Amino acid sequence: HVVHDTKARSNPGCLFNHSTFWRGAGMCGPRSCSVLPVTSSWLLAAAYCCGARTTTISEATPWPCGNDTLGGSKPGAARFAAAAMECEDTSGLLQQQHQQRSGIATGHSGGGVSGHELQHSPGRTEQEDEEKTKAEGRRGGCRGDRRGGRVAGLQSAASVGRRDQGPILDAKTIKKYVTPLVIPPVMRTARCRTLFCGPRRVAKYEIAMRRFKQQILPGAHWNNPIWGILQEPLPENHTFGSTEVFGYGPAADPEPDSTALNGSLGLAPAANSQFNYPAYTVENTRFKPTSVDWINHLVENPWKCKWRWPRGPDCNFIKHIIPVDQSLHWANPGRLMCNPALNKTIDCRPSNVTDPELGRQYSGPVPMVVHVHGGHTDPESDGYPEAWWLPAASDISESFARQGTLVNQFGRLTNFRLGVANFRYRNDQPSATLWFHDHTLGMTRNNVYAGPAGFWIIRESGGRETGLVRGSLPGPAPRPGEGLLETNLPGKKGRDRLREIPILIQDRSFYENGSLFYPDNRAFFEELHPDQLQIPLIGNPENVSDIPRIWNPEAFFDVMVVNGVSWPVHKVEPDLYRFRLLNGCGSRFLNLALCVVDGSGAPCPLDSDGRPDPPEHELSFYQIGAEQSLLPKVVEVRTGFKTALPGNGFIPRHKRPASSPREALLMGPSERADVLVDFRGLKKGTVVRLINTGPDEPFGGFDPSVGIADENTTRQVMEFHVVHDTKVGNDATPPEHLKLRLPDANDPANLVWRQPAVVTERRDLALLEEDSEEICSTTEADGAIVWDPEAEPNPEEPGTCRLKGSNASTVVSKPFGPKAVLLGINGSSVDFRRTLWKDPIVTNPKKDTTEIWEFWNWSEDSHPIHIHLVKFRVISRIRFNTTTAMLAEKSEPAVPTEAGWKDTVIAYPGQVTKVAATFDIEGLYVWHCHVLEHEDNEMMVPYCVGPKSSAPGCDVVP
Repeated sequence: HVVHDTKARSNPGCLFNHSTFWRGAGMCGPRSCSVLPVTSSWLLAAAYCCGARTTTISEATPWPCGNDTLGGSKPGAARFAAAAMECEDTSGLLQQQHQQRSGIATGHSGGGVSGHELQHSPGRTEQEDEEKTKAEGRRGGCRGDRRGGRVAGLQSAASVGRRDQGPILDAKTIKKYVTPLVIPPVMRTARCRTLFCGPRRVAKYEIAMRRFKQQILPGAHWNNPIWGILQEPLPENHTFGSTEVFGYGPAADPEPDSTALNGSLGLAPAANSQFNYPAYTVENTRFKPTSVDWINHLVENPWKCKWRWPRGPDCNFIKHIIPVDQSLHWANPGRLMCNPALNKTIDCRPSNVTDPELGRQYSGPVPMVVHVHGGHTDPESDGYPEAWWLPAASDISESFARQGTLVNQFGRLTNFRLGVANFRYRNDQPSATLWFHDHTLGMTRNNVYAGPAGFWIIRESGGRETGLVRGSLPGPAPRPGEGLLETNLPGKKGRDRLREIPILIQDRSFYENGSLFYPDNRAFFEELHPDQLQIPLIGNPENVSDIPRIWNPEAFFDVMVVNGVSWPVHKVEPDLYRFRLLNGCGSRFLNLALCVVDGSGAPCPLDSDGRPDPPEHELSFYQIGAEQSLLPKVVEVRTGFKTALPGNGFIPRHKRPASSPREALLMGPSERADVLVDFRGLKKGTVVRLINTGPDEPFGGFDPSVGIADENTTRQVMEFHVVHDTKVGNDATPPEHLKLRLPDANDPANLVWRQPAVVTERRDLALLEEDSEEICSTTEADGAIVWDPEAEPNPEEPGTCRLKGSNASTVVSKPFGPKAVLLGINGSSVDFRRTLWKDPIVTNPKKDTTEIWEFWNWSEDSHPIHIHLVKFRVISRIRFNTTTAMLAEKSEPAVPTEAGWKDTVIAYPGQVTKVAATFDIEGLYVWHCHVLEHEDNEMMVPYCVGPKSSAPGCDVVP
């Protein structure tokens, strides 16, 4: 059952178990199949699976799919065609699967099959394809398990469940479009306690993070016709329990009580309390500072525990609701020993990998630190990952560290009492859509998945927009002082008047009791039952390992949650609407489009490029802004096209092609898109669905061999139902008549094209992956991954293993991976150098200088790269040869939707992505990948603006 690729790799150690390819891709389970002879058709079949050009098969290989055995009735190529038909999954996405779990590291851009010919990847020559596959050994070895963490992982996890939570909920059983889109109201400010705050000086907030329950799935108060969605309550078998979450709200607010809305005491959303997931919106005025006391109030009963004077059992700490891996480089408040020589016990990676405690979930008090993503913020208020703090709980042992290494180390006192930090925000930047979320070292994914996140919107005084030259944008938005009911109940004084709405999109999974599911073992990523992952993991007392037991390289979930509600619906009039879109997923890239369907829940047919079919069923987005500002021109976005409008009242007939025919409104994690949607002209009763045609797996570009999201779950996001028109909202300017300009046009980072001399430094940075340095493994016929105790990874030939004590490479096993995803320097060289969080700072811009950062992506995935402090311009992208590091002859400019100021950019594999930024505040900051699972395991490093010896915070770190 072994297939050995003999041409696509120079590495002879890449062995592939053919009978597990299709099963590993989630296409079929174990079957009782007949054994087929080795024929030319099987050579083609194996090559199809492997993405190889020349393949040999060591013995007869059973076809693992289909309900019946494929006997000898269909010879040759006909047998392969029939087998391929048998293997097609229910979504009809055979192309999606054929490489994802193949034995070689073809990544996102490997070969495909058309007829009887193996095709090279789009945009590359056959020679480039071969060079790419030769490079994979150095980049990480045989990566047959690279496309993990998808729905198949959920299915494997569902077979296990958790004793305290029960089975995992099948997302297909959740009824869609029966819950309202919850529009976040504006968060209340706090009572001013000093002379320095007030309406003309500083906006003051006291915002706490607490545990509470929220109705995310259909049921409870969503089963009430008061919201104008349901005509009659859903039957009991279509309702679900509530979900325990962490979330932000005003510290003075009481426990949510939604009893009057058919909910219950302790259940959000509720009219009496602003604690909610996502948080209510923090509205800011440009140049008016905001001061926030961020309060960690994760205690047993925060509604009775006074956070200023914690006493008694109500103030006992609570443990996390999401599994926390103690073996990463993380906050480590429990002080597990990391470096005995330096007595390092916090903000570090525990060193004793055979300590059984590292295989257990952390059960202590939960640290937090808040980052306003995109804020032009002083370093002490930026939410540095080592500036976390624990709640002021009454039962925390003296053995615990109460706060992180960098608390109060920036020259200004922020943490003036236990459990609280005061952060101040300048808001001295163009009007924009920012957001705030937790940023604790090594556990950002856990905290954000639990719920704490919200919009942070900056406007000009009077609600104006920086860069809007002519025209008016749709409005109003929710106003300060309005509560849940004023913002969300139907009616002219309620939600029906709103034309500007923030929309946060996330993927989640649940247990059948309504609790959040998040994987607690590495087998999830491998798409295996935990018993099938038979390798030593960190915490094994008998065998050394460097593979974390709980952390997963990526994680994808099957319920689309929008503003804290699963698959909601929003009623719109035939008017222009403004949606501030945010991809808040941990790993998932979104590729959004608008599809007119025949009725609620009806299918949206797609063509081969993922475009609504027929094309006239697709509604355009008109993007007016990115993360940090308005764009210089409105951009019409349809699947396959991104066309800048001239602003003269006309929409060009000739559409500008996007980077791929499949590209729609592409958003990496944490990216924002400020868009207009024109519902004018649509008849009452029209249903428009927001769909996602991104993949259910790591995104590496629009490879045609990688399919799109599941049509029954993650392809659907929410629906808009057109209702009768009123006089509300008819005064917005049509997008083709809007005149925009880029704010801060004289920033040197915007002048690098015309004045190259403004650039003081060019940095070539590397995006990397790393496999185990301890563990070699093989894949068995049933898909199990088994440790090879006789082998060790061969540092002389990366991607291979050798017998222990020998320099000879084994042909049986390969390094298990990935172990981590990393950043580095010298990215333009094949001898790039990795950089870890613990390493000395190597990126050190001078204050008030402009630099170009080049992200050389040597990994298999796209990475959304976020740089704290700065806004930047995307300059270009250019391919490079992953064997020689040679650049292609021609670069590609930024796409029109990237023409504004940004703070997060997609760096594609095998490409150099260039950005320009001006660094104007001294201090310690970070840059990182915003795939949260990557960020939490070494794909984040600090950088220092100004002198390392004196810039705030820089003198504290190495």
